[in-house]
Amino acid sequence: MTFESREAMKISVLAPFPKYKDGIPRVTEELISRLCEADDVESVSVIAVKKEKDFVSPSLVKNGKVSLFVVGSFLLPRTLWGIIKLYKKSDAILLFMHPCYFFSPTPLCLFQLLVKLGILPKAKWIQMLFDFSFYSCPEDDVGAANVTTLYTIWKNHFVQLPVRYVAISESTKKEAMRYWDLNAADIAIVYLSSFIPPRSPRVNFGSKKMLIVSTISPRKNQLRLIKAFELVHRKNPNNDAELIIVGQLRKEIPEFESTLDDIRGRYEGIKITLTGHLTDSEIQSLYEEADVFVYPSLYEGFGLPVLEAMASGCPVIASNVSSLPEMVGDAGLLVDPRDVEALAQAMSTVLENDELKRQMSRKGIAQAQKFSWEKAGAELLAVCREVAEKGDPT
Repeated sequence: MTFESREAMKISVLAPFPKYKDGIPRVTEELISRLCEADDVESVSVIAVKKEKDFVSPSLVKNGKVSLFVVGSFLLPRTLWGIIKLYKKSDAILLFMHPCYFFSPTPLCLFQLLVKLGILPKAKWIQMLFDFSFYSCPEDDVGAANVTTLYTIWKNHFVQLPVRYVAISESTKKEAMRYWDLNAADIAIVYLSSFIPPRSPRVNFGSKKMLIVSTISPRKNQLRLIKAFELVHRKNPNNDAELIIVGQLRKEIPEFESTLDDIRGRYEGIKITLTGHLTDSEIQSLYEEADVFVYPSLYEGFGLPVLEAMASGCPVIASNVSSLPEMVGDAGLLVDPRDVEALAQAMSTVLENDELKRQMSRKGIAQAQKFSWEKAGAELLAVCREVAEKGDPT
């Protein structure tokens, strides 16, 4: 039976819905909304854990194609039976977070047994892959050891459960092959997009503001960034430059705090501003005002802030590692994130050259236009179609 003769698809989604949405949760709701727009999607059943049910965006809940299935414990017989029924009636099951976020090994083992016994069909599970930071940068998470253990259990016993994986960059796909021994043919790539539509190129600069938007953590590399900014200030203390660090502290980083105190002690009046959490509109204003956006991250699965900075016409300096070269292309300057002097040189180069800023602004907007949520939604829908067709033996 070909897909063309099928009824519209029924898709089930398991996703995180925290109170404050950025990163993966925000991307998740955008992609679910895009799936709902498709004529060949009949319904989307959203599975949410009980503690997060009130944080699903009202616009999503009010969508006529969306129904909400709230789960307290996956081991309760009533809940388990409901999940089994939902799984069996769905054409595709889409997980927007790794199963370890939702499941302990016990329900995963039970699920695997049901698949092996033929009670549940295998060819429905699509697993999104956002990054492999738990392997690459375990120092970022307080409970890294426990998380790594769960992911090792997944690799050893459950990695073949999904019939299809979807990575958000070529870099993430390669890491899935490296860490989990997945086949390239089993991993599709769906690039995300910016939540800020591409603007017109900027022609006016001069704020002297250098910006980073990110949680403050070891892998985001703010420690080397403030060291690089110190070199920029030392080279030209009268240039009135300011480094603005937007984002909350992910975990205590004593070396970052002590280094910042030392820098401020050595240079009275040096402008390093930590804003904490800001609203989307406040961040967008900074993108449009800053002379340069600097993102020296040691590891990224995608790099959404870089894309949003380019869409805003802000010149970008980014790391030359992981997924960031895919996002930036030739539109920005790429540097070794561990080389403080190279980072400082790039910052000074852009800060002091307005014509270079204008050129980078034009190229950045052109690069950002290559990514769109329409394209991302269509490509994810195509993966769902593929799975639905394979899951129908008739």
